[in-house]
Amino acid sequence: MDLDTRLTIPPQVISRLVGDETVLLDLKSGEYFGLDGVSKSIWDAISEGKTLAETTDDVVSEYEVDEARAQSDVLEFASTLVEKGLLSD
Repeated sequence: MDLDTRLTIPPQVISRLVGDETVLLDLKSGEYFGLDGVSKSIWDAISEGKTLAETTDDVVSEYEVDEARAQSDVLEFASTLVEKGLLSD
């Protein structure tokens, strides 16, 4: 996976905004996951069909963080979600 990757949400994953948090439900496993702050922003960008590079740009613009840190965080978070089956590449 690299910054040109465009991830998709598998059909068994449902997301809903609850207050300031995005809640993910994996229908296959029955597990819930809560996202807020930067993780919510990353999820929102990916769900809009943005590449990980575009997602990184969004994080840099929205939060006071340098690009290298944003790239690392976006790639790590995206990898974690792919491993948990919440995103597909």
